[in-house]
Amino acid sequence: MTQISISLPEGLVGMIDEMADAENRNRSNFIATVLENLSSERGVKAAEGSKKFG
Repeated sequence: MTQISISLPEGLVGMIDEMADAENRNRSNFIATVLENLSSERGVKAAEGSKKFG
């Protein structure tokens, strides 16, 4: 895994945390899953060796 750091507005982080809690996920896993799903919807293939999150 690669670790990244981003800055987000507090309100957005709060919404992310609420959605992650509703799916019984941690913040990092939730964000990774949403981005993976978005890339799949847009037909973008993940880099070789990446794994699905779940």
